[in-house]
Amino acid sequence: MMASSSKLRIAVIGGGHLGRIHAKIAATNPVCELIAVADPSAESRSLVESQLQLATTEDYQSLLGKIDAAIVATPTFLHHQVGKWCLGHGIHAFLEKPIASTMREASDLVQCADKHRLSLQVGHVERFNPVWQACLPAIENQSIRYIEAAREGTYTGRSTDIGIVMDLMIHDLDLVLSALDSPLSHVSAYGWSVLGEHEDFAVANLRFDSGAIASLRASRISPNPRRSMQVYTEESLFELDFATGTLRETFPTAEVAERSKQADSLPPDQRAKVKDNLFSEWLNQSEFKAPSCNAIQMEQNEFFESILSNAPISVSGQAAARALDVACQILDCIQRSQPARSIIPSASRFARPKAA
Repeated sequence: MMASSSKLRIAVIGGGHLGRIHAKIAATNPVCELIAVADPSAESRSLVESQLQLATTEDYQSLLGKIDAAIVATPTFLHHQVGKWCLGHGIHAFLEKPIASTMREASDLVQCADKHRLSLQVGHVERFNPVWQACLPAIENQSIRYIEAAREGTYTGRSTDIGIVMDLMIHDLDLVLSALDSPLSHVSAYGWSVLGEHEDFAVANLRFDSGAIASLRASRISPNPRRSMQVYTEESLFELDFATGTLRETFPTAEVAERSKQADSLPPDQRAKVKDNLFSEWLNQSEFKAPSCNAIQMEQNEFFESILSNAPISVSGQAAARALDVACQILDCIQRSQPARSIIPSASRFARPKAA
């Protein structure tokens, strides 16, 4: 139950890199009062106190009765434990992605939130990326046939309790699943473990009942950072650069779209010249630079608004659980594709239970 104060009493549980980002943003939000950042690590608490000048506590359970909502930025294996404690005590919960370690845990969290009529939001922050927000209205009205996404970077030393599928690929899984309103019919995947026990590189191919295909690639051993996506519809190609906020649409001119003008029917000498004016006479291009914004602040604002006015949540517990389910299927494929001597332990831990 909320205090009589007009401000939401908030805590951030987990004072690591992402937790400190959440705390810094929440501390300046006028609808909130940040009570404390909770973390069992004295080093993490010291960083919060020195860098952000915020109050800390060692045990999040000491916050009972003092907060209305919590942002949970702990390691993934603690999401269920901490989230269930929050929801079970009437505390609205924002959980960083992935929602939990297993589908059983995810389902339990969703059911607990529904039972107590509490807000449960999950931090798939790319939903709030302005380039995705700009692209979504266009692709919602078109038939999507193929999506290709790459999310790659170098090793950071963070999120080492999970592999690249749960750490990075799950962002694109969430976007793909939110854009394609169709059941998933087939999954194939391959992963490579290099620096530790978890997969550092993974590729996945998804096929949907609608006929749409998605090809996803993620890596934390790439020298060149990249966060990009191409969405092919029956009418256009949309190219998204999540890092720069650039959206480019490529689509045929009217004559080409109507098939009254076809390059294949030209004499050889004219066909050879098509490349010289491909993007003027044959294809149109438009480019949009999305305005910069703080996506984490936007997702926090949505979470707080859902509590204060029952506004809808973009990434609900149910949506996050679906992304987790597909991620588990991908890890199950990775496990089955490995030789017995090199099965990736993380794939085994996250793999979906076999049907009875």
